[in-house]
Amino acid sequence: MIFVGVLLMSFAPMMSGESVGTVGTVILIGPIPIILGSGPLAGVMVVLALVLTIVVVVLGLVVQRWRR
Repeated sequence: MIFVGVLLMSFAPMMSGESVGTVGTVILIGPIPIILGSGPLAGVMVVLALVLTIVVVVLGLVVQRWRR
């Protein structure tokens, strides 16, 4: 349900045609990222989302190795 909610929130501004703001999201399916963005600052939002995703994945790997 969370996945569907994120998709609906990401696609709603694109489908309505209204300029409600900027939306950017990164969906990870395994190691493959799917990057979506809409609005005047979509590029910045997508880059920020991708950087934060990489940081979280790297921190997860560091914590996993630290626990061993």
